[in-house]
Amino acid sequence: MNILHIGDMAGVGAILSNMLNKLGHRSMVIQEKTINTFNHGDYYGNTLYVNSPEEIESFVVESKTYYDHIVYHDRYELALRLDRLHIPSSYVFHGNMLRQIPNSAKSISNMESVDNIFVTTEDLFKFCPSAELLNRPIDMDLFKPMSLKKKTLALTLTQKRYVDEIKNIVRLYEPDLGMFIVDRVANTTPYEYMPTLLNSYKYYVDLKFQPSHPPYLLPELSMTGLQAMACGIPVYGGDLKWHYALSPAYYDENATLEFIRVIEE
Repeated sequence: MNILHIGDMAGVGAILSNMLNKLGHRSMVIQEKTINTFNHGDYYGNTLYVNSPEEIESFVVESKTYYDHIVYHDRYELALRLDRLHIPSSYVFHGNMLRQIPNSAKSISNMESVDNIFVTTEDLFKFCPSAELLNRPIDMDLFKPMSLKKKTLALTLTQKRYVDEIKNIVRLYEPDLGMFIVDRVANTTPYEYMPTLLNSYKYYVDLKFQPSHPPYLLPELSMTGLQAMACGIPVYGGDLKWHYALSPAYYDENATLEFIRVIEE
């Protein structure tokens, strides 16, 4: 199949596309260059960067006979505008949008071209019970244990506005756990260096918040939390529990094969 990913939330599109190509399909990602935060597409060399949503739309219109399937990664407006092309499609809800606008699931399900709706975390099923679970793929060739001297601290990558809340939660539930907190907005670590960073610490604290008013703690692990487990690092999650081993369902090949199974049904 020729599969186009529109958008690349947390690198899921680029990682899926990479494994799809390895498995004999043809796949690429298209997204605006302004949202290339962690350079997943640069690392895999499978992403076309454009300047605007209008350029994405033009690209799809001009290549509509080439692609067998389109995957929209939280790109609601583009899915609406491109539905007229009747290209078989899937829509992936990655979290924030669906939690903020629950009715968007109904709008997506009413589109003629969208055959499958995926959610990436189990808490999203309450908004879209008929969705399929897309296990976010972790590149197992990249994320693995490394023989590095580890700092006896827990690393956490977050946004500045959540630092105090994270400190309060850890102080209450894990008072003996020392943390090194990094503002991931001000100190972006390129994707290819993430395994070294994660392997440099003994633990990872993965407390993730929905950016609502007020924000609330999410129970599901982030991509970084999953990557840390792939590196053999114990992860303290938003369910206030420790997680030690990455489920094979998240291995990039397994997750991609399951994705293919669903869209080919």
